[in-house]
Amino acid sequence: MSPPERKWLLVEGQYDLYAVVQLMAQHIAWGNRRQDWPVTIKVSGSVSELLEPAYLSGQLKSREVEILGIMVDANQSFDQRWAGIREQCRVSFPDVPDHLPPEGLIVQNNQGKRLGVWIMPDNVSHGMLETFLRFLVPDAQEPIWIRAQKAVEEAIAAGAGCRKVHLDKANIHTWLAWQDPPGEDFGNALVQAILNSHSPNAVSFVKWFRGLYEI
Repeated sequence: MSPPERKWLLVEGQYDLYAVVQLMAQHIAWGNRRQDWPVTIKVSGSVSELLEPAYLSGQLKSREVEILGIMVDANQSFDQRWAGIREQCRVSFPDVPDHLPPEGLIVQNNQGKRLGVWIMPDNVSHGMLETFLRFLVPDAQEPIWIRAQKAVEEAIAAGAGCRKVHLDKANIHTWLAWQDPPGEDFGNALVQAILNSHSPNAVSFVKWFRGLYEI
């Protein structure tokens, strides 16, 4: 089994980092200090930086990394996003399939390295982290979720500048603003069970994460 310092997950931003940490902390032992985390999570800054050929190939070939996970948003271009990752990873992992498995990718190469890919929200759909988190809204909160969506629609109709591509972000933040306490970030919302860390969508991600990192 690979030691913790040789297990890496690449994510786009800090929101992604804290959401993963707090979600996984509801399912496995996760230290309070970074040096105690079972997986090192590295923030790239943006998906374009993360998917730079030199950056990704360097991570794939690094002797310091034995297990590498990649988590990015599909946004509005799932097929393009997957194609970019697939072609870059095939240099070191020739068995990467043409299509991303809906349960997330986990492959191993001849050198014994492991690679995992999860494209938010569900390895199939367009969307992002916020789309994934929408499916962690508790069932009892569905009436409030519907009201939050309508409030966003009405605000846009009244002239709010929210673009369609950011609708999922606006919806989840509006819904969080109506919780107790209001306006929690994603990580705290998971810690305080405002978001359901045991929903089917959450469990699917957790299963991929644990399988990849052999936890």
